[in-house]
This record gives sequence, C-alpha cells and structure tokens, in this order.
Amino acid sequence: MGRRRPRPNKNRRDEKGYKAHVKENKLFEKYYKELGFVPEEEWDAFMNALREPLPITFRITSFGGETEELKKLVKTEYIGKLLEEKSESDKPKVICLPWYPDELGWQLNSSRQEVRKDARFEKLKTFLLQETESGSISRQEAVSMIPPMLMAVKSRHKVLDMCAAPGSKTAQLIEYLHNTPDNQIPEGYVVANDVDNKRCYLMTHQVKRLNSPCCAIINHDASYLPNLRYGDGPREFVKYDRILCDVPCSGDGTLRKNQDIWSKWTPNQGINLHGIQAKILKRGLDLLEVGGRLVYSTCSLNPVEDEAVIASMLQKCEGTVELVDVSEEIKNLKYTTGLSYWKLMTKDGSQFFDSYESVTNYTHFQPSMFAPSKEESEKLNLHRCMRVLPHQQDTGGFFIAVLVKKATLPWQQKKEAKLSEQKDKSEANGGEVKDNKMEEGNPSEQTTKEDEGTKKRPAEEDEDLNPKPSKQVTRRLHGYKEDPYIFMDEKDPMWEPIRNFYGIPEDFPRNQIMYRAENGQRRTLYFVSSAIRDLVRRNNDRFKFINLGVKIFGRSKSPLVPDCDYRIAQEGLVTMKSMLQKRALVLSREDFILALTKENPLFKEFSADGISKFQGIDTGSIALLYKGSESGSRPACDLVICGWRGKTSLRAFINHGLRFHYLRLFSEKLAEELAIQMEERKQQKKDKEKTTEEEGNVELDPEENTGVDQTDVDSEMTRGERMEEDDGETVDGVVDGCDNDTGDRCTDGQTDECGT
Repeated sequence: MGRRRPRPNKNRRDEKGYKAHVKENKLFEKYYKELGFVPEEEWDAFMNALREPLPITFRITSFGGETEELKKLVKTEYIGKLLEEKSESDKPKVICLPWYPDELGWQLNSSRQEVRKDARFEKLKTFLLQETESGSISRQEAVSMIPPMLMAVKSRHKVLDMCAAPGSKTAQLIEYLHNTPDNQIPEGYVVANDVDNKRCYLMTHQVKRLNSPCCAIINHDASYLPNLRYGDGPREFVKYDRILCDVPCSGDGTLRKNQDIWSKWTPNQGINLHGIQAKILKRGLDLLEVGGRLVYSTCSLNPVEDEAVIASMLQKCEGTVELVDVSEEIKNLKYTTGLSYWKLMTKDGSQFFDSYESVTNYTHFQPSMFAPSKEESEKLNLHRCMRVLPHQQDTGGFFIAVLVKKATLPWQQKKEAKLSEQKDKSEANGGEVKDNKMEEGNPSEQTTKEDEGTKKRPAEEDEDLNPKPSKQVTRRLHGYKEDPYIFMDEKDPMWEPIRNFYGIPEDFPRNQIMYRAENGQRRTLYFVSSAIRDLVRRNNDRFKFINLGVKIFGRSKSPLVPDCDYRIAQEGLVTMKSMLQKRALVLSREDFILALTKENPLFKEFSADGISKFQGIDTGSIALLYKGSESGSRPACDLVICGWRGKTSLRAFINHGLRFHYLRLFSEKLAEELAIQMEERKQQKKDKEKTTEEEGNVELDPEENTGVDQTDVDSEMTRGERMEEDDGETVDGVVDGCDNDTGDRCTDGQTDECGT
C-alpha cells in the first residue's frame, strides 16, 4: 500500500495556536489591478501594507482646559524617548500625525505584538487605557479621524451622524461642537443615529465620557430617517447644517485588522451594498440645510461603493449639490484623487464591464453603478473625491467625498410647488389645510377633518418629509423598551430643596432638567441644552431616543442630610460647577491631591485653610475645585471633582480612571504611587478572604475589614460604598480595546471596528 499523500492544512495556526489567516485573494488583486488607481510601481508596496498589522493610533480630546496639559504630558513623560527610537520595521516607534491639527493625533509604528513584548511600552499602554476610560483620550483609527475634520463644525451647527455606532466619530464631532469660549454650552447639537439597537448602547458609553448636554442618540434606519420636529408649528422640521454619512460598506480597506476579509472578499459585496448606500446618501441630502455640508465616507476602496454612489446622486440633484475641493483644509495628508472611470467585475472574475449596455446575463448590475461619460465626469468634478491608500502613510484604506447643498433639491422643489398650489386653492375656496400627519405614517392613509367633512390631506413627499420604512426594516428596529424622558415642571416642589441646599440661582433653567420615571421616585436627574429639550419635547412619542443629556444629581438619601436627598454627579460638574454657590470649596494643591490619593482622609490631615473650609459647610455632597490657572504651578488648568463632606472626614466620588487622570496632571509619580497602593489593597483583600476561608468563616474585626480606624470614619461613608455610584468607583463598561470607530457593520461577525 502506497504512502498516503499529505493533505493541505486548511486550518493553519500560528505559534500561539491561533488560526492563521491566509493574506491572499486573487480576485481582489485582479480587480484592483484592473482599476488602476494604484500605480504599477506602487502595487507591491500597496499589497505589502495590507498584509502588515495596523498601527495603534490615538488622539487627545480637543476641548476643555486640560488638553494642553495632557499634550505636554504625552510628549514629555510617555513618548519623548520613543520619538528617537526605531521599530522593527525601521520606522520611528512613535510619530505625531502630520495632518491632524495641534499635535493631538499620535501613531505607534509598532504592532500589538511588539507593544506587548516591549517593556518600554508598558507605561504608555497603562496610560492609554486609563485616559481612554476618563475620556481624555480616544483610541481611534487614523483614517477614521478624517471625515469629522472635514465637516468644519461650529458651535452653532445642528449636526447629524447618520450611521454613528460605535461612536468615535460622534465623540469627535461633539469635541468640535464644544469648542466655545469659557466652556459655554453651545447653541448647536449632535444627533447620533444607528439602526442597530445594541450598537446604540455601545455608542452611549463612548459619548457619555465627554459629558455633553448637547447630544441625542436615536435608533432608526438611516435610509428612512424620519424628520425631527422643532418649534410649535406643524410643518417646522429640522434641517441640519452638517451631516456625516459614514455608510455600511464591504470594508476591504480594513484588511489590516479584519483579516477574515481576505478569504471572504468578492466583487459582489460592493454591488450588493450600492443600493442602501445611495438611499442613505439621498436621505442625508434631503435633511441637509441649503448651504450645509455633507461628508460621505466608506472604509472601502471599491468605486461601486464610492464614486458610483456620488456620481449617480449628483446627476439626480441636477446641479443643486456639488463636490467640494477640500485639499487645502487638511494639509500633509497623502491620498489619491477620485476616479472618473472604472469597471465592474463578475463574481468569478471572468468578465469586466465598463458600461451597463455591455452587460449580458447579469441582473444584479444597475446603471447607477457604472461610470458616467468622460464629459459628465469632468462636469461632476469626481476628482475632488479622496481615496486614502494604506501604503501612503501607513494607515487603513478609506474614501471621503465632501458635498455642499447649493439649492433645494429638484424633488423637493416639485413638492413645495405642489403644496403651495394646493394651499392657494384651499384659501381661495375658504378652506384650510391642516397638517396633523404623523411623520412615520403612510401619507395616503392620513386624513384631515374640515368643517364640511373629511378630505384627504395634500400629498407630501415621502422621500423628503416622511419616509416610510419597509416592513422588513421595521422588524429590525427592536430592542429594549425605553422609558420616556419627562421634563421637570417649573413649579415642581422637588426642585426647591435641591436648589436651596446647593445655592443654585433662581434663574437656572429647571425646565431643562429631566428624568425617566413616570411613576415612583426619581433616582436620577439629567440636564440637556435648550435645543435638545425642544427636540425631545416635540418628538418623544415618535422617535426612539436611546440616551441624551448628562447626569447632574443622583438620589442618595441620608439621615445626616435631611434637607436634600440628592447628591452631585461627577458627569454634570462641567455644567453645574459655577451654579453650586453653597456647596463648592476651592482647595489648595496639596489638599486637592490628598483628597484624590486617600480614600477617607480625616479633616485633621488637611491644611489649616482646608479644615476651616470644611468646618464652614454642613455634612453632605460637595464639589471640590482646584484653581490651577491661579496657582502658577502644574497643572495650569482648573479641575473639579464631586465628594462627600462627612462628620470628620472627606471622600471623593470619582472612578479609578478619572482619579488616575487628575493625579497624573499633578505628577506622574503620584499616579504610580496610587497604582501601587491599589494593588496592595487588592492583595490584602485576597489574603483576608483566604484567611477567612481557612479559619472557617470566622468573622473578622470591623477595623480589619476596613483597614482604617472605625471611630474616625463617618457612618454614612460605609453606606456610601453601597450607593449607586455611576460616577464613583464603578467603571462604565467601555471596552478598553476599542481603538477606532467602526464596528461590525462591515464584515459579518466582526467585533473589531472597521472604519465605516
């Protein structure tokens, strides 16, 4: 019997036992070689880059007084020495992204494996994890940062992110919106939408780190996104000044991190997504204000998902929308210009087609997928599109197009003319056309009652005013049933005890405070901007709001504080710190550090000035401020934390990430010492649990359980550990490994984000 021939191993595994991906796809190479947007002399570099791991990138949050301090810290403490060193690939280990403004974007030119092995990265890795948790840093893929930059967001703008989850781009938009003098609440707002209910909650964790009262998260299909009403008129609908249209895509620009795409990629993926991408873009243009800007982006290199969508929509818009040249708005970014000619390939790669007329026996190709004529392409200025290739600046692949709406869209003009004509006829006949149609209903089924009977209301434009999703789409919009948002009444009696206890001014807009308990006690109070309040008030019964506002107070009843049942929440202090006239204490640098480093420091451990201030205020929740701008020492920015003034001691109510962040601003050594203390306490706790188990669950002495003198610890503090501490020692569940903003809508079953 002959020797058995060895079979090829289809499940090859690397040295650690993980399944090794074969980074090769003949159809992919054949298709993109034929398209020719990668020069022949650069093809090998292009393919080699796709096979390399994606570098780690992060950006520093760009609003708040701590930005400059954190930037100095990054450059001096964490990457100063690394800037001079080379990685295994002979690149600088760390670089500042040359096209991201103000030195706020950074890239580690080392693979994740290198970062794990190299002890010199350990300090930087810990820093990134902790600062991401506190919201001071966002770990985000480099090319994913580009679309929000090109939107040119101002504080007055109404901004819509149509396909927002998991929310890194949304967070970037919020940062730009809050770029106001003296951290004032902006006039504008950000509405972040996603069709996936579960991903909306992931987005909530991303966005809430920024503590903005000007953001609303909604759960709808972007291609049928209903109109938001505002004001008191029946036909007043929101038109957005800026829209980000980061559509679902095949994701072949993310091959460097989503390696299973290598084996799954076919040219049909882009063809299958072309229709939904065009629908989302069309709906975005419907909702855009005249003069507004829309940014369309994908993490795909395929022109069927990119230029084809843009070209077909520009043709439909008949000159009312145009592509914008943004080359001067983002300096030092390397990219290739948009294509004016491309071909489509069959699934098996046997044929190429350059026009719809040449297609035979293939029904899934549509006319809108093909390139327009040469003259039409020049007229549309498709060269103004941007395609970022992986080998150009060691990034992922990405496509961006910036559109400006110059005039009302043709289909909107027709409907406006028709409605105006019907209104004139109605007025001439002495009648009145009432507009009480629900936005998500079927226009043909809505009726309006008039004095002489019931008549059908004037036809409206489904695509402009009230798009109706299909039954299949409607079934996808499911998830947790959300409690409604209820705004506090001007005469609500529960507000006066809070206002009096904290010394909040009488003119504080209490009608912008909301809660989510129709019956029973109100555990949490939130605050929103006046613009967001108006949106919720007009749309609460017809939109699915997932999250909005910032938490400002949490119910925490204590017998030691009979005058007020609510304590301050850390998230709301950015908004509320100037309003707490009776419960805010300014501490010296040393006293503020003591409050951060010790769990329950006694009053006698503080300076004489600190003791005097504590003695001058009653027991209860307080805000602790540090005026760095006046101290002349590091950090040169103002800080604020919430805490509890007990009988004889103080406790800071902030989570670990924020505690490390603030201490690091004072001194990196302080943060390191706190980490050692926490590790020691954790080990002591394990040892005690082990001793207890060995001694047969013998009850330990109370002093041994706490590790501090019980006679000096306030009774309400041990209870405080059992409080609902959203802003205390609990962590919000943000996944530390999220380093970009795309998620699983690009590839099936992917938990890594992919830039769409």
